[in-house]
Amino acid sequence: MWKQLEPGESVQMGDIVRYRPGLPHPTVLDEMVFDVIKTDQHYFVVAVKDDKESADNLTRTIIRYMDVGYNIPLEIWSGKGPGMA
Repeated sequence: MWKQLEPGESVQMGDIVRYRPGLPHPTVLDEMVFDVIKTDQHYFVVAVKDDKESADNLTRTIIRYMDVGYNIPLEIWSGKGPGMA
């Protein structure tokens, strides 16, 4: 089940996140699911889940915790396996 990632809430390596559907952002991101591949105190790094296996084309995005919930609407998967709602 997807749940909203709240401001101040942290993620762990291996978590699965996505942009919240229905909010202003490029529509291509609605279909994408991201793996958290690195965490730090102030930021975390995500990569598109499908591209994780091919290191040559790995697209990474750095997200600052202070932007989550305010500028970047994200959801985190809280179940055993990723699923699209």
